[in-house]
Amino acid sequence: MRLIDPFLMQLFIVPLIVIGLGVIASALAKKVFIAPLITLFLNALYEIWYMKHYYPELEISFTSCFTSWNIIFPLMSLAVSIVVVPFLKQKNKQN
Repeated sequence: MRLIDPFLMQLFIVPLIVIGLGVIASALAKKVFIAPLITLFLNALYEIWYMKHYYPELEISFTSCFTSWNIIFPLMSLAVSIVVVPFLKQKNKQN
């Protein structure tokens, strides 16, 4: 039984969570490169969980869980963190 539509989950909920957590981690560490790493890790974990949960008969491999979202989401989080991290560093210098 699925409580949330998979379309809604993949296009809105998962990106907001994985990109958001990546950018938050990047902002806390004040390092731009952390955002795409965290985002990639979280999205890969989600895809592995999804494959194991909904397709238990399939063998899970690196290539079966590696989708275009594992490229797009880290690039989006990198773009956001490139804007956010320098802004936060400059704001902290002023204080």
